Amino acid sequence: MVRANYHIHTHHSPCGSGDMVLPSILDAAEKAGYDRIGISDHCYSFDLNSSRIKELRAEVAAAADERGIRVYLGIEAYVIRHHLASISHQIAALFDFVLVAPNHYHIRSVAKPVRMDPRILADHELYMFEAAANHPVTDVVAHPFILSPRIFRIAAERLAALSEDVMASVDEKRLALSLDRMRERGLAVELNPKFITFGQDHVEWFYRLCVERDVLLSIGNDAHSLDEVALSDDAQKFIDSLGLSEANLWNPLSFD
Repeated sequence: MVRANYHIHTHHSPCGSGDMVLPSILDAAEKAGYDRIGISDHCYSFDLNSSRIKELRAEVAAAADERGIRVYLGIEAYVIRHHLASISHQIAALFDFVLVAPNHYHIRSVAKPVRMDPRILADHELYMFEAAANHPVTDVVAHPFILSPRIFRIAAERLAALSEDVMASVDEKRLALSLDRMRERGLAVELNPKFITFGQDHVEWFYRLCVERDVLLSIGNDAHSLDEVALSDDAQKFIDSLGLSEANLWNPLSFD
């Protein structure tokens, strides 16, 4: 059974529902059987400075007091292009972990594919994955190769078919080399069950490749509402099928 979820948004994120407040999130996490969670709001949800981050830490500490769950304070940033991410090294260092999304194409400054041809999109997705994996602020690459209907503004069924063609067009050797570099640096790939929600079951191949290359996986389902905090039965079934041990799973570093 999965005991952690490191991609949970609160009401502070524009996409988070209003009831995603810390006490309610912790109630849902306890019900799901987690013993560790990560709060990871979008970096553009706040005026990020040391004072605000201290306030966020105080909020987390107060909510987690006398609970049986370890709560980490993370942040979801995004890569704009190679060598450029949405948060600085100084700000990143104030969080327990940093998720970096390679495919936040709805943000104006983010490098975008020139057109929706599967081969062009595959090359761009891989370029952005490499950009996220190579950036010094990154701990976890968030939801790689999962194409969001909301971001692409394409019906889920059509996007799933395009996504399958994209995955089949990815340069496997180049991807494997990038995964090997991630393994050497102790970075993780987020195993995000949204691929099931979006009908993009072909992404299973990518996660199995991560396991084959001994890359750490971070479980995070990008929860935006209380009913998304727990993993679905289908997600749990897929994770179980990977035969993961604790050695395969990423957890934030602890200094206490």
